[in-house]
Amino acid sequence: MKEFLKKLKLIDHLTTEINISRNEFTDKLDMIVDKGGTGYFSDTFDIFSSSKNELKGRIDYSGFKLKRRRRFFDGNMNFAVANGTFDEHNGVLKIETEISGLTGFFIPFYILLIIFYSIFIWGIAHTNNGTLGTFPGFPFLIVQAGLMIGIPYLIVRRSVKRLKYELEREFFYLTKK
Repeated sequence: MKEFLKKLKLIDHLTTEINISRNEFTDKLDMIVDKGGTGYFSDTFDIFSSSKNELKGRIDYSGFKLKRRRRFFDGNMNFAVANGTFDEHNGVLKIETEISGLTGFFIPFYILLIIFYSIFIWGIAHTNNGTLGTFPGFPFLIVQAGLMIGIPYLIVRRSVKRLKYELEREFFYLTKK
């Protein structure tokens, strides 16, 4: 299943090697990350926070779980969550990060969408003597179904790509401060 999600670009990996110790990295990362949850409803009141930090989550000695904070009037949807682990060898810290955009919210959404359109198309087929071609709204139904499935997919995919870019940038700048 993960391989399929990687092909759809809903899961991405980021490997970063930086010349910094684990303790120093976790201390610096802790300064730019607010403590908080990374669940879907955890960012409900983020827009009212006055913190300047862009990320929120948890950081410990073995790894981290981060999410981009929501801002007031921010049109970007922040669905991606990054799970990372640290591994230090000879003064070089290797950070393995998995960025996943598929949250628990989208799975029921897509299941309900597929059930709805299946029942709707089945109903149309059985009311028009088994022919879908005589229903004039069928092409519009197919276009609407494509948009209902495609737009959330593109939003989540962009969220994964954006979080990956921001983490690359933050990890690089943590070594320069």
